[in-house]
Amino acid sequence: MYIKEKLEKLGFKSTTPIQDGVFDAIDHKKHLVGLAPTGTGKTHAYLLPILERLDVNMMKTQAVILVPTNELVVQVYQMLMLTDDRFNVKAYEASRDKQKDVSWLKKAQPQIVITTPNRLKYLAVDEQALNIKDAKFLVLDEADMMFDEEFMGWIDGIIQMMDHAKYLLFSATITKPMEPFIRAYFGSYDLIDTSKSHELDIEYQLINIKHQDRLESLKKVIKHINPYVCLIFVSKKENQDLVYESLYELGLNVINFKSSLGIKRRKQIIDEIKNMKYQYVVTSDLAARGLDFKISHVIHFDLPHHLEFFMHRSGRTGRMNDSGVVITFLNVDDHRRIDKLRKLVDFKEYQLTPEGLIEKVSKKRPLSEAEKQAIKSIKKPKKVKPNYKKKNKQQVSKAKKQARRRELYDQNR
Repeated sequence: MYIKEKLEKLGFKSTTPIQDGVFDAIDHKKHLVGLAPTGTGKTHAYLLPILERLDVNMMKTQAVILVPTNELVVQVYQMLMLTDDRFNVKAYEASRDKQKDVSWLKKAQPQIVITTPNRLKYLAVDEQALNIKDAKFLVLDEADMMFDEEFMGWIDGIIQMMDHAKYLLFSATITKPMEPFIRAYFGSYDLIDTSKSHELDIEYQLINIKHQDRLESLKKVIKHINPYVCLIFVSKKENQDLVYESLYELGLNVINFKSSLGIKRRKQIIDEIKNMKYQYVVTSDLAARGLDFKISHVIHFDLPHHLEFFMHRSGRTGRMNDSGVVITFLNVDDHRRIDKLRKLVDFKEYQLTPEGLIEKVSKKRPLSEAEKQAIKSIKKPKKVKPNYKKKNKQQVSKAKKQARRRELYDQNR
């Protein structure tokens, strides 16, 4: 009843797959791992059932929500307060005075804590001011953006403090650094994987620039698009500044959203973007963590160092029933990495011409008689078993290759 009432209050007409999965599994004894793209209602998937299970009269820390950035701390806090404002909630982010927080915690403990890993370590481990031993829930949101060597070095201490809590981990994917952590602390867990069932409405455009200069190619592309807001991701810091300066010189409404910006300036820029001051935002994987505003286009100036970040970048657009466009440049050095990404996304290949971006139509070669006969010779099973289509496709592909080899051999004999 609580969740239903809150969903109606928030204006949700229906629940999303990740919400359905978490609502059903929240009372299981097992810990929970939820895989879902950004923009699929993931935050409310854990907020609603957790809020329903907390005691508003118990003046202890009952839930800890960890997110990778200060922007996300503020966003989750705002979403929580709009959902249920009866609880004493503290959002510990970088602009707050550390010593004042420590002094306040010596007098009273919040019922819900929303913070970043570094600030939690400072308050709970270094200063021992925040008491999280009685917490019922530990949430790790956007977990694949948090796990690095530093985080892995001290998270053990947090887990040991909260060994009676239920752990909920949410991520777009399970990355390699996350695997040993999940094995060590989650045991036999509930996996709710909606990453495939909830497809974002995105067109992935691949532009083969071959030996051409990336920056010049970017300038040409920008002439032929008119985005609502376009995020341009750049992997190297020096290239980020160069891209920004070049676009600024073209007279575009562009901002350089760098990780070195102070939190107040970051907040100011985000508000300016939401108010349509900028059409293009040049950024990096680190700086863009936690950004949440309507985006129509994403451009990968270059591929990220870790390919799983490609999906994070791309998932900034096409969210919550909006369509989006993701543009990726392909040069002579990118083929191997693009081949890996083809397993995740369906690229449409485009050609950059003076007239604009033109989709390349792939012409399928007609089957030869030998190939047709080879396909016909594949025996059909009496019973259709699981993965039949996949196995049959593999058999057809193998038969066609063998037929082509035989034809080539006969021609050269």
